[in-house]
Amino acid sequence: MSFTVTVSQVNMRLALLIKNDEKLKNISVRGEISNFKEHFPSGHMYFTLKEGNSSLKAVMFRSYAEKLEIYPENGMNAVVSGSIQVFERDGVYQLYATGIDKEEGKGEDALYFEQLKEKLSKEGLFERKRPLPPMPRAICAVTSATGAAIEDIINVLSRRYPFVRLKLVPVLVQGAGAPESIAKGIETAQNSGCDLIIFGRGGGSAEDLSAFNSEIVARAVYASKIPTISAVGHEIDFSISDFVADMRAPTPSAAAELAVPDIREIYSGIVALKNRIGEKAAAKIEESVTKLENISRIISRLSPSVRIESNTEKYTKTFASIKKDFSAVIAAKEMQLKNTKELLNAFNPLKTLERGYSIVYKDGAVVSSAAEIKTGDIFTVKMSDGELKAAAISQ
Repeated sequence: MSFTVTVSQVNMRLALLIKNDEKLKNISVRGEISNFKEHFPSGHMYFTLKEGNSSLKAVMFRSYAEKLEIYPENGMNAVVSGSIQVFERDGVYQLYATGIDKEEGKGEDALYFEQLKEKLSKEGLFERKRPLPPMPRAICAVTSATGAAIEDIINVLSRRYPFVRLKLVPVLVQGAGAPESIAKGIETAQNSGCDLIIFGRGGGSAEDLSAFNSEIVARAVYASKIPTISAVGHEIDFSISDFVADMRAPTPSAAAELAVPDIREIYSGIVALKNRIGEKAAAKIEESVTKLENISRIISRLSPSVRIESNTEKYTKTFASIKKDFSAVIAAKEMQLKNTKELLNAFNPLKTLERGYSIVYKDGAVVSSAAEIKTGDIFTVKMSDGELKAAAISQ
């Protein structure tokens, strides 16, 4: 015969059973500390003790935490003392710690992490850091199809850069088979036509993120021909794949922010560039107009028509001056010629002949004396209107 009970009754019953179990009081539990968090407002500490595939949640209240001589760290081997109790509200049993003693060495997971990190670092898997495409055409998200990571990526991409095409490559991100699934997803993304890969998951415990600390995932990331962004867990979480990827993002949302530019910033940049181009163009035009005006003035000064006009005016004045000078010279020469003519006329023998005088020639020579002619000589008498031949009959 079954009984019908409420959830709170079940939790209360379990709490009483565990509380009354003397073997769960004042115990010391050995394990590796992981998922350590300190709640700063209250001062309480929350962590998980791990051993192999088993884990136990633990809490240490402020009153005990203030008395600790060591500060708990992830990966620390420790012996934690306290008692097991049930938190009735959530139906969760956990270790209520009262003290922590550190043991030598690191826990298995922390040791594995450090050894794998050192091995891959020596092989050079952490050195390659390729630049991301500034404006990717298509992005592959290698993550869970149902997790918050893909929703965060979609929201950021649609807000910042809606032109990009997003392709989901669904994989297991925790549990058995997750490392192989992630590695296969990264391999699948190589032939998807994408030019960038974002792989990862949202936050969780160290156990939840352990798939990204596997060697198979690290080598798959390194083998990728496409630039990669690792987006695993929260900001404080680091995984092996973070060191191998071309870029590490603290969260999936941050990975999407890094993957694409902000369309608003691009638009603002275009507007600013347009304004700068306009200002430079206006300044260049103004400068060119000034140069053109200067050149125009120079051309005007050197223009043939201007020079011809200027020279024509100068030549006209020069010609007028020369003409004036020549007129004066001509007038003077004419006057001189007139005077010379009058003087010549005054001494012209012909003019003397016109007044009744005559000239006597003998043998072609002028006879200036009567003694030069003898009786019987033939001579010529030249008068103004002709010549006469005469003979001397007496002397």
